[in-house]
Amino acid sequence: MKLLKPAFVHNQDRPIFSIDIHPKEPKFATGGQGNDSGSVIIWNLEPVLSEKAEMDPKVPKILCQIDNHLSCVNAVRWSSNGLMLASGADDKLIMIWKRFGGAGSNFGSSGMAKNVENWRCTSTLRGHSGDVLDLAWSPQDRWLASCSVDNSIIIWDAQAFPTIIATLKGHTGLVKGVTWDPVGKYIASQSDDRSVKIWKTSDWTIQNTITEPFEECGGTTHILRLSWSPDGQYLVSAHAMNGGGPTSQIIERDGWKCDKDFVGHRKAVTCVRFHNSILKKQSQKTNKTQQYCCLAIGSRDRCLSVWMTALQRPLLVIRDLFEDSILDLSWSSDGYTLLACSGDGTVACLQFTEDQLGKPLSDSDKNSLYQRMYGKDATLDLSTQAEKELIIESAELLNVVQDNKRGPPTLIPTTPKETSVAIAASNITKPPVPQISSSSVTTTTNSSPNKPILKQVETRRADGKRRITPMFIPLNSESSNTNAESTFSSSSQNRSQIVIESSSVQDSTEIQSTPTVISSVSKPTPTTEPLKLDTRLSFRDTPQKSQGSLASTSMASPATTTNVTQKSSVPIVRMNSGKAVALTGGQCVKIINDYRIQVINDAHKTNFGSLSRVVCMNVNQQQQVGDRKLWEVTVGSAVSSFSVCSKYVLIGAMDGSVRLIHIKSGMLVVPVLNQASPILLSGFSPNSLLGGIVTERALLCVWNVDKAKIHLRTSCVDVIDGNGFLNLFYVTDEGIPFVGTSAGSAYSYSVDLQSWMIVNSSDSLTRCGLHGSITNIKNMKSYPVATVQYISNSFQQKTKNPVEISDDVWEAQTKISFAEHQIQLCQLVNSPVELKYWYSNLGYYLASHGNEKKVRQVLDDLLGPIYSLENDAECRAKHKILNIDKHELLREVLTSFHSSTKWQRIYCEYTDQLNEMEAPKKKLKMDTS
Repeated sequence: MKLLKPAFVHNQDRPIFSIDIHPKEPKFATGGQGNDSGSVIIWNLEPVLSEKAEMDPKVPKILCQIDNHLSCVNAVRWSSNGLMLASGADDKLIMIWKRFGGAGSNFGSSGMAKNVENWRCTSTLRGHSGDVLDLAWSPQDRWLASCSVDNSIIIWDAQAFPTIIATLKGHTGLVKGVTWDPVGKYIASQSDDRSVKIWKTSDWTIQNTITEPFEECGGTTHILRLSWSPDGQYLVSAHAMNGGGPTSQIIERDGWKCDKDFVGHRKAVTCVRFHNSILKKQSQKTNKTQQYCCLAIGSRDRCLSVWMTALQRPLLVIRDLFEDSILDLSWSSDGYTLLACSGDGTVACLQFTEDQLGKPLSDSDKNSLYQRMYGKDATLDLSTQAEKELIIESAELLNVVQDNKRGPPTLIPTTPKETSVAIAASNITKPPVPQISSSSVTTTTNSSPNKPILKQVETRRADGKRRITPMFIPLNSESSNTNAESTFSSSSQNRSQIVIESSSVQDSTEIQSTPTVISSVSKPTPTTEPLKLDTRLSFRDTPQKSQGSLASTSMASPATTTNVTQKSSVPIVRMNSGKAVALTGGQCVKIINDYRIQVINDAHKTNFGSLSRVVCMNVNQQQQVGDRKLWEVTVGSAVSSFSVCSKYVLIGAMDGSVRLIHIKSGMLVVPVLNQASPILLSGFSPNSLLGGIVTERALLCVWNVDKAKIHLRTSCVDVIDGNGFLNLFYVTDEGIPFVGTSAGSAYSYSVDLQSWMIVNSSDSLTRCGLHGSITNIKNMKSYPVATVQYISNSFQQKTKNPVEISDDVWEAQTKISFAEHQIQLCQLVNSPVELKYWYSNLGYYLASHGNEKKVRQVLDDLLGPIYSLENDAECRAKHKILNIDKHELLREVLTSFHSSTKWQRIYCEYTDQLNEMEAPKKKLKMDTS
């Protein structure tokens, strides 16, 4: 710890009654008596902390001096965002100061020197009939509280100065201190009438009056500055007595108990100030992390003490720090600097280290603590008064506070709760659900089942921490997702899944319920069905049958055939290190509609070399056996890749030749094409109009087969450099190619940009952005980006310690950046469904951690120019993305702001504008109908 007393910070031997450090910038304000008026001085903190800055004549020490108050200034307080400074004085006034551009000189400033910063009074608050002694800003700067010698507290509307919200009367003596509950539910005041009163912010009535610790108090102090702990659990008063000795009383939030206090000061305690953050430190004895609060206490005995709620003794005591009483205290925003001011007109600076105080809790940890204690986010003010204002601003937001927290949007809508049973089966006949011996499976929609199926045993220890004892879950059983429905718990179940497999069939029947309850439970007879390996564990190393829109060209048994659908065909090669090889086994047969195409490599040995055959058969059962063979093509080299669609067959060979054949007739569409290296991958677009190949030397070609023209020809060398080899190729209906590599990277080519666009990669931004967003989906026609990301992600190097999803600000900002990238990518690959999904995702993360500037930037872009859209039909026609009206996307984004109370005004503002702009359209539609 370092103690400094800067000589240049003084008030010419006149008392400094108040001090407060700016929450964002290195500056602090002091208030006291000037030459012939009250004085507010804004000081530069850098010369206080650095001797080099103090000696540098270019570094100003005083940033601004304000002498507008007519008499002594008793209190100065910065708003939590640092944009406003409030000062209260003996002239019965409160002045609100804001900074304006450039340097300036305020009216009444002492001396002729210009101020470095230009601070002007924007509001003067008149309401008290006596001296103003203390000020306090509420959480999120919603209100400003002032107390006075007129025995009252006034609550001012900080968003509409000088409006008075309420005047609190109940004290019978001078009110000398006021502080806000950080949760926003209460405000506390201390008075010369020997009491501390707790007021409710819901109706501004008295919740409790505490008098016992103050009954023995004799005499008085100039101020009685009490403080509330940042976790909201403790209120610590100024001057109290215990056994004839001065103390600082600890008042617990739970029942307002007063059985603890801070002792040791020889004279009355004048001021208390809690550290701005909840701190944590690892205990040396137990090696466990402790969470606690820290506070500083100043007294008339000129002594300063620093305490921690985790310790029974003070961390620090400094005696005779000043020559007069300590009158105010303030902690810096980083939490390691403490300033104290005194009646002798000087200031002391204490600098601590992280080892001495501990480390502040992160925003996510603080939010988790607030959610556990109070059921609210630490950054939101959810007092009853806030709810009332919410109702006034928009009836739609009436029940927002009571609603459960909305999770991130999902790409594919989930099954509604009304659907209690969903059966997933393959092309074979669906088997009946097997019965469990002496037990019956019943589905119900009761949110609190009497006997839910437990997947783990949870015990809660005395310190409030949970201990989970895991239970064995077979791989053929999928555990359910659980959502928090209780305010204080995140472990309540609201959905469960049971997977029952029958030994008579190879496909599993999945039964989903909401939730599922087993009734009549005795001792069920164990099933004899063998356990199956979870299919999710086999994707990287074992081949799979094609599912829906995904077709694999990996090695399989000779009896295996590949079913190809018209949605997509995504070849994946998992071996050979990027070298083309002749097709074998199951890779040689593909079926589409009534056509079965088979490749027979090295079918004939001739003097000139081996010949391969490609045979097309009709698999329609109505055809006679002799009529099933439709056509046969001979290829002069081994076939290394072939693809089929509803109209054409593409055959790529080891000699680099490419054949495009009509699937019905077997005739060539164009002459045999030649490439410089063997064909590695091939594929058709879902609409069967475009076909493409990738060669061993990373050349990519896409042809418009219908028009017999080249559509795209480019090199993939840039994307495989250092990324392994190509193992995935796909082309969309618009001719946009996707390629993937064995390292898990994926790219898409933009003709307009003449560049490859990143779809998936191993960089930290993409990994963090995709973490928690990867969807098990294989539908290239509707969700090309998500499908490619999912498939390529299976080749990514898996981390041993996966990152846990949290609400850290850095992670939310990363999600915002990634969502913006996904939006641009979806536009260029023409994927409207995914575009809407990522706009919803962007809205979700902006609502949780975005700033107002960024939020307005996104919303303004989607809202568009109001006048032009109302009067220009051409402008309205262009106000679309992928043929989706931007206003529709705006409503998707606003959905997330609808469930967040801190964005209520922005939600109402943009919703009103949107409704006003769409009103003429609705009227025109009604008139025409």
